[in-house]
Amino acid sequence: MATDFEREGLLDGLEDKDARRARLELLRELSDEGVPLDELKRAAAEDRLALLPVERVLTPEGPRYTATEVAEQSGVEAEFLEQLWRALGFSLADPDEPIYSEQDVEAARGVKLFMDAGLPAEGILEISRMMGIGMSQLGAAITRVFGEALLEAGDTERDLGRRQAEAAKQLTPQIAPMLEHVLSIHLRQQVRRAAVGSAQLAAGELPGGLDVAICFADLVGFTRLGERLPGDELGAVAGRLADLAAQQASEDVRLIKLIGDAAMFVSTDPAALVDAALSLVEAADGEGEEFPQLHAGLAYGEALTRGGDWFGHPVNLASRVADVARPGSVLATEDLREAIRDDGLRWSSAGRRRLKGVKEPARLHRVRRATSD
Repeated sequence: MATDFEREGLLDGLEDKDARRARLELLRELSDEGVPLDELKRAAAEDRLALLPVERVLTPEGPRYTATEVAEQSGVEAEFLEQLWRALGFSLADPDEPIYSEQDVEAARGVKLFMDAGLPAEGILEISRMMGIGMSQLGAAITRVFGEALLEAGDTERDLGRRQAEAAKQLTPQIAPMLEHVLSIHLRQQVRRAAVGSAQLAAGELPGGLDVAICFADLVGFTRLGERLPGDELGAVAGRLADLAAQQASEDVRLIKLIGDAAMFVSTDPAALVDAALSLVEAADGEGEEFPQLHAGLAYGEALTRGGDWFGHPVNLASRVADVARPGSVLATEDLREAIRDDGLRWSSAGRRRLKGVKEPARLHRVRRATSD
């Protein structure tokens, strides 16, 4: 017997005849495709009924497995699989609930290959954490861009649902090869930057720390700006900063992360990092009066990298130096100044400053291009 969707309350609140007719058609189509009534009710209550068609496109078909069965078929201990799924940002189900797909089993088998190749468990979890963070952010960006591009004025739930589902069928298969390609490029660049000398070969391990230059650049007055600008305009400012920061990344200078109103860079070449910092500040000035100025802080010293991020005294120091830099300026520590020779830059002393969280006062220098006024 066909479900009476009106009696089930799934048409409640829809006064417009076209909207009611479109929802009814969508409900019938989803029900015919096997979506349970309870799931339809949940989706309607959460205002995501129009998203169910694309969700179904993205859901793998085939048999389902429990966590215990995934562990048995992959050879990875169930406890470690739980740690892995948590690191990836997934919620855990009951071990006896069959929710995992064939793709989950294959992914777990891939983990087993990594373990058999000698990768330590903690290293695999570190990679998984970074993958989870990166993929979550990427998924959010893709969802937003696709959603805005595919939504048309006057759409019904069925119009939007079917249009998004068709786009997902056509475009989603193209994403995985693109991710593989980009990852290969980044891995190649990382290998080029790596150094394994005689000391590391003799010890059988890579160095714990590395002498690097660190830069933090952030927008001046961004917090106050947020008090007077609507969210979409504030987001546009942060997005433009991301664009400008990405333009400064190169083989020698890596953009490590963006934190709202700030960007962090690292380089083993202090001069290249100074050039990138100056270029970024200049680019922000070139955006005009409506765009906030940037100020940047740079430091040099031994730092440790884990999970794609960097830690250590120069990281903290660069952040604090940026806090005291004047709008439109680049301020550097003494150590960074001494690490650069014959640079064609202009340096001027900014004196000793006490910085928050730093025990000893730091001797700072403002840096400009030699040709600047």
